[in-house]
Amino acid sequence: MAAILGKDQIVAMATIYDIAKACGLSPATVSKALSNASDVSAATRERVRRIAQELDYVPNAGARALSQSRTWSIGVLCQDASQMGLWHYLFAQVIESFKDYVEQHGYDIVFVSNKVGNMGLSYLGHCRYRRVDGVFIVNTDHSQKDARELMESNLPKIAIDFENEHIGCVKTDPAESMRMLFTHLYDLGHRNIVYLHGERGKYITEERISALEKAAAASSDKTVNLRLFPSKYYSIEGGFDSMKKLLLATKDDRPTAVIASDDYSAIGVIEAIREAGLSVPEDISVVGFDGIEITQRTNPSLTTIRQDTKAIGEAAAKNLLSQIAGEADVPKTVSLMPQLVIGESCKDIR
Repeated sequence: MAAILGKDQIVAMATIYDIAKACGLSPATVSKALSNASDVSAATRERVRRIAQELDYVPNAGARALSQSRTWSIGVLCQDASQMGLWHYLFAQVIESFKDYVEQHGYDIVFVSNKVGNMGLSYLGHCRYRRVDGVFIVNTDHSQKDARELMESNLPKIAIDFENEHIGCVKTDPAESMRMLFTHLYDLGHRNIVYLHGERGKYITEERISALEKAAAASSDKTVNLRLFPSKYYSIEGGFDSMKKLLLATKDDRPTAVIASDDYSAIGVIEAIREAGLSVPEDISVVGFDGIEITQRTNPSLTTIRQDTKAIGEAAAKNLLSQIAGEADVPKTVSLMPQLVIGESCKDIR
């Protein structure tokens, strides 16, 4: 192994041959020990790793990739027009859970973008450039050309809240989630309910609208007046603006309860209600979706659906790793159970 020569000279990295010489073993045995091969004793593996650590040995990622047909890196795509990305509590927690799981199995993560320098790479182009073994699509505009190209590729992949014939997903069961929210409001006596939904055409928006309408129909109560009103996802300002417009549009038939598209929007909804001189929950009850922690510290605390971010991240990681290992090649959807969190933002009007 070469020594440090001078401040402007390169320091040579320790190699497998250096470890072999220090251990008195063959390079092949050292290589097997470092890759946890079963035909090397535990004592030998431990000795090799100890010496490798003492020599500051760092595996050559390129050589490892060539020998195992993997790069041991996974792409994570979290980029869309909402500009929330990693700012969003839900996405950040899901990615953290995913990252923890894949790191335990030897993988690094690479954030995927179509804005890398001036290279003009698409999402798929970036994945190929980084030679990732698979990709986790957390948040993107699924109708956008680059996103479609990535989802239709043969790269192992898994998404959150989106599925088609090319890709499976992990999601919190929308049917059960919306049934829980509707039933909670219905049991409190609410019959005049508005859903401030996210952007129409999005997979998860249509899933939740359909589920809510089915829950309302299942009540067989003709006094139920369920209305839809457009809003935005992940935007306090969007929730505020939509609620102001809703109050103006429903002066003569104001809803007793509002379902916000998500918790961030619900915060804006509550602000708009208060600005109009009304109160939550005395005049209008409000529920959210996602279960972000801060909404349990607001006044009033928010009734919402909590998504299990740890379970979502782990389920996505397991699914993707099984595809990379060649154990699964058919898109698979994992549907997780939601949890209804009862806050103080709803009033019993029976």
